[in-house]
Amino acid sequence: MIEPIPDPIGLPVPVAVLLVLKVFGFFLHMVFMNLWLAGLPVALVLIKRQPAVASRLFTAMPFFMAFGINAGIVPLLFIQTLYPQFFYPATILQAWFWFVVIPLLVIAYYGVYLAAFDRFRLAAGLVASLLLAWIGLTFSAALSLTATPERWPSIFLATADAGSVHGIYLHLKEEALLRYLLMLGMAFGTVAVFLVMDAEWFSADPGYRTRVSRLSLIVYGLGSGIYAAGGSLYAPMVAGKLSPIWWYLAGFSMPVGLVLAAAYGRWPGRRTASALFFAHLFVLLSNAIARQMVQFGDLQKWMDPEKSFVRGEWGSFYLFVVASLVVLGALAWIARVALRCMRSPA
Repeated sequence: MIEPIPDPIGLPVPVAVLLVLKVFGFFLHMVFMNLWLAGLPVALVLIKRQPAVASRLFTAMPFFMAFGINAGIVPLLFIQTLYPQFFYPATILQAWFWFVVIPLLVIAYYGVYLAAFDRFRLAAGLVASLLLAWIGLTFSAALSLTATPERWPSIFLATADAGSVHGIYLHLKEEALLRYLLMLGMAFGTVAVFLVMDAEWFSADPGYRTRVSRLSLIVYGLGSGIYAAGGSLYAPMVAGKLSPIWWYLAGFSMPVGLVLAAAYGRWPGRRTASALFFAHLFVLLSNAIARQMVQFGDLQKWMDPEKSFVRGEWGSFYLFVVASLVVLGALAWIARVALRCMRSPA
């Protein structure tokens, strides 16, 4: 096998800066992506049983989609900057699945808007939920194969014809599936936290708060169960790739969130809601950092980006930072306006 070589044009800024921005972008993407990944299924289940809760979830879903997709561009761009010689071959081997992400996402986007405006809500929400779940699996497969270049030759030989791959291979191996389960578990936890925050700060209906206090523990408990099931199988795979502190922080942060979700169910209020909110943010952040550590360690066996030439494009970097701050400010304003609109009876 021919080993990947460093990019001859080097890196625009030092590796540490790129990694911090990549983790930050991935963390933001996780927050909003979790809300549509698990939020749509939860809303679909609650259409008949809890129509007020389902309606508020559906109404917020277009904002989750818009914020999550834009935030997802950031880690995707930085992984292409750090590891182009790994990312592009992995996605070429799965080319058609990678290309079809865009049309599937457009269809899912229309489905989300139809559900939000109560047009064919059940069918539109179901289609959007299934498509977004499949897109998540596609990304998990692509990024898992990115970090395992030792598998490329056998995949190429099995899928190539006249020196060109057919691109209909999908790398849904155990690691990719387990990582997806971990994300799905965290996603249900994120939805539970959103419901709690919505009930405490943005709903004017006391009855809505009562319903959410009971429901949030069920949703967070479901997420914790999925997370525990996936994590128990995935943890041994990364035990030697993570420092013990991050292994424990990422692994046991969600049980802490479950305890706080139970506390909110017993003593609903803004204090317990805030504690749950910050605890779950740490769940997402610790897992984002742990994932970056595992990916960096896997790829460092083949190429160490810290040894790459740094071009020092600081002018472009500062422009990126300023533009990012402007965009984050605009998004914060949009979120503020949207949340104000939600301050009405459920």
